[in-house]
Order: sequence, then C-alpha cells, then structure tokens
Amino acid sequence: MRVLFAGGQGQVGSALAQQGLEQSLDLIALGRQDLDIACAESIAAVFAEYEPDLLINAAAYTAVDKAESEPELAYAINETATAFLADACAERGIPMLHISTDYVFDGTKDSPYVEADTVNPIAVYAKS
Repeated sequence: MRVLFAGGQGQVGSALAQQGLEQSLDLIALGRQDLDIACAESIAAVFAEYEPDLLINAAAYTAVDKAESEPELAYAINETATAFLADACAERGIPMLHISTDYVFDGTKDSPYVEADTVNPIAVYAKS
C-alpha cells in the first residue's frame, strides 16, 4: 500500500511519516513545495505521479492567532484545499485520513472530548 502524506514536511506530518518509515511503509511525504494543496491541478499531477492507495492530510494553516487577521488564507488552506484533496480521493476511490485540531471544541466540557462530541469553534482558526 502506497501512502501519500500531504503536509509531510510539517511537524505532525513528518512525525507520522517517520513512524511509517520505521514500519517499512511505502510512503511519500510531500511538503508545500512539492504539493500545492490549494491547487487542484497540482493535486491531480501528484496523484497521477505517485498513484497513492491512501492519503493522509496533515497540511494545515496553523497560525492560530494570525488566522484572525488572515481569515481568507486560513479558509483557503483548511477548508477549500482540504475539499480539493477529498474530491481527488473520491474521484480515485481512495480513502483520506484528515488530521484536524481539538480547537473545533469550545473548551467548556469537563471531561476529555471524543470524536462524536458536538463541535463549537470560537475563532477563525477553529472555524476554518
């Protein structure tokens, strides 16, 4: 199985990719210089070149405070580009694992959050 990591050069992506390499997975970890996730044509070209069986998306706009002054950029990367990746995976019938953030929760719960909890983002970064 060939695994493609979008955001594979970032903090989360590179850590995950290292784990995959230690498990002898066939993986390609690409950063933004090799895969522009905000460009459907770039995604299509990378998918055609590497023919992945699975996409792990660890790419994100992660400047939490700066997102308040750059909401368009935060949404372009965290929402629109993620949709481009999901569409490319759907077109090819391959699964996509998207890594998100706990910022989608408002922090008011008294116990640990779980995936099924209702989200309530309170800032641009979380909303994007």
